[in-house]
Amino acid sequence: MSSLIPLRPDGGDERSDRPDAPLQERLTEEERLGRIEVRAAQWKAVELARMVFGQEVGVAMVGLRHRGPLRGLLRLDVPFDSLERHREREGMFLSLVGRDPLLTRVPLVYILGPDAR
Repeated sequence: MSSLIPLRPDGGDERSDRPDAPLQERLTEEERLGRIEVRAAQWKAVELARMVFGQEVGVAMVGLRHRGPLRGLLRLDVPFDSLERHREREGMFLSLVGRDPLLTRVPLVYILGPDAR
């Protein structure tokens, strides 16, 4: 949505420095693209987790960075039947993550915990 009133006092509207401005107005184009890339990696990881653990996977992104060596922490709450089976599935999941081009380019830390149900 565009506005006739500039978002910045100097007349620019590329980025707002107002603390009350919506997040999208305060981000640079690089930051926006970086966040989109991390969200794409999140959903790819969720898809792989559901392939391995089943459809009942809870998801929470705990932190997100638009660049750098670590892009975010992704918590996945997965069904738990036994420790042995969990470790087997965890290994399968991490193997798939390690072979996926997007997930190797956008490094996330995965926190795999038991589903609270």
